[in-house]
Formats: sequence, C-alpha cells, structure tokens
Amino acid sequence: MGSESITLEAIYKEVKAINERLDFLEDLIEKVIARELPKVKLSEREVEEIKKSITEMKSGKYSTLEEIKSA
Repeated sequence: MGSESITLEAIYKEVKAINERLDFLEDLIEKVIARELPKVKLSEREVEEIKKSITEMKSGKYSTLEEIKSA
C-alpha cells in the first residue's frame, strides 16, 4: 500500500457528494419532463403514470430495464 490512507470519513464525503449529484439529476429530469409534457399529446392516464413514476423515482423505487421492456 502507498502512503495514502482512505478513511471512513473520506468515503462518506464521496458518497454524500454522489448522492447530491444524483438528486440534482433527478430534479433536472423531472423539470425537463414537466416542461415537455404540454407539447406532447398524452392521455390523462399516461400523464398520471408519468407523475406516479416520478414520485416512485424520488422515493427510491426503480424498475429494471427488463421490467420496462416487458411493459
């Protein structure tokens, strides 16, 4: 091992920074979707599904790519 020492605090700070960036990206995606929705002809059901998906995303519920493909 080199002279560098990785501490638990350093790992925590990096994980926290990554989480903050992910939160920013989730907010950005939500804003882009909300801005573009009025331009797209969607049924009320489709709009509700999109809103539900955003809420689930924020709560940490995610779908796998396979689940999305089969929907």
